[in-house]
Amino acid sequence: MIVTNRLGATQQLAVGRSRRSDLIGLWQSVLWADGYSARSSVTCTYDQATAEATRVWQSNHHLSADGIVGPATWGAAAERIVPVGQWMVYQGERYGLPLRQTPDGVYEVYDAGRFHRLRTNAVTLTRCR
Repeated sequence: MIVTNRLGATQQLAVGRSRRSDLIGLWQSVLWADGYSARSSVTCTYDQATAEATRVWQSNHHLSADGIVGPATWGAAAERIVPVGQWMVYQGERYGLPLRQTPDGVYEVYDAGRFHRLRTNAVTLTRCR
C-alpha cells in the first residue's frame, strides 16, 4: 500500500499495533525535523522511544498526548507542509523535510538522493534497511 493524501491520515501508528513501514519512518523523520529525536532514531519501527517522543510532540501541539499517531496528529503535522518550488517541505522546528506529491496524490519523501514513494506495509527507505 502507498501513502496517499494528507500524509498518513488514514493510518494509525501505535506500539505493538504497527508493522514496520516507511510511514513510521516518515513520522520519525517529522519528530527529528522538529527536534524531538535524533536522526539515528529513524528506524521505521514504532517503538517505546517513538511513542514517548510522540507524546511530547502531541502535548506541545495541544493534542491528546496518547503516543498514538492518528488523524489529529497527522493533521497537525500536515499543517506544516508548505510548497517550496517544485517540492513540498515539512517545515520542522529545526529542519526541513522535503516531500513531493504525485498527480495521483501519493506522497514521496527524499531518500538517498531521490524521491521515494512511501509504503505503509513495507520498509524500503534506505535509512531503515
